[in-house]
Amino acid sequence: MSFKNILLEKDGPIYTLTLNRPERMNAISIETVPELIQALSQVGDDADARVLVITGAGDRAFSAGADVADMVRRSAPEAAAIVRMYLDYIMAIRNLAVPVIAKVNGVAAGGGCCTAIACDLRVASEQARFGFVFVNAGLTAADMGATYFLPRLVGFGRACELLLTGAVIDAQEAERIGLVNRVVPHDELDAATDELSRKLAAGPPIALRLTKEALHGGLDKDIASEFQFETYAQTLCLVSEDHLEGAQAFREKRAPVFQGR
Repeated sequence: MSFKNILLEKDGPIYTLTLNRPERMNAISIETVPELIQALSQVGDDADARVLVITGAGDRAFSAGADVADMVRRSAPEAAAIVRMYLDYIMAIRNLAVPVIAKVNGVAAGGGCCTAIACDLRVASEQARFGFVFVNAGLTAADMGATYFLPRLVGFGRACELLLTGAVIDAQEAERIGLVNRVVPHDELDAATDELSRKLAAGPPIALRLTKEALHGGLDKDIASEFQFETYAQTLCLVSEDHLEGAQAFREKRAPVFQGR
């Protein structure tokens, strides 16, 4: 399936979704959002998918966020529908069963930052910059999940500072406060992301899916509910063929070959 503003490529069990508007710093225009939702649905429907990597085309930007060209006067109902559509895009990332990696190759601003923090893991180039710059455009930072995800990543105080000031931070500071998992030299970004994605793709699909579900769900559950889910999840894994394969591989001192069964 071809798209106008994005690329969706598959290499074995690994998908790469590229925001492909480098002339606009990979801005996520209103026209782009339905394409993103459709691409994410395609990944979710593929039983052979194991990992998704989201990145931006070129070396300048991961994504500059919403397209300034779309920022025109609108009626309240029209504006509300647009806000909801962007949130549906973020929810589509969150709801994917497979691990999602943001490969942050440059500037991530506004909705670009929100895309990155909606992913499970973030690997950033040393050239990357991060800014939740909504307030600089007279917009609330309560947009595209920023006020939900960011405090859970960096803590309430740091989130307040970044969202209320619209400050832009470099990759090293982003790593220090926990906004990204790893920063690498720019020319090593592809290799570092490939290594991580292949490691995840080789992992046990059922166990990874349930671990991801527990991590996200646990943020909003009480301890009793979380323990109930852990009982369910680990029981499924204990009776799976992947668990038997993992145990046998450990005894035979070899790498396991997981089948998702």
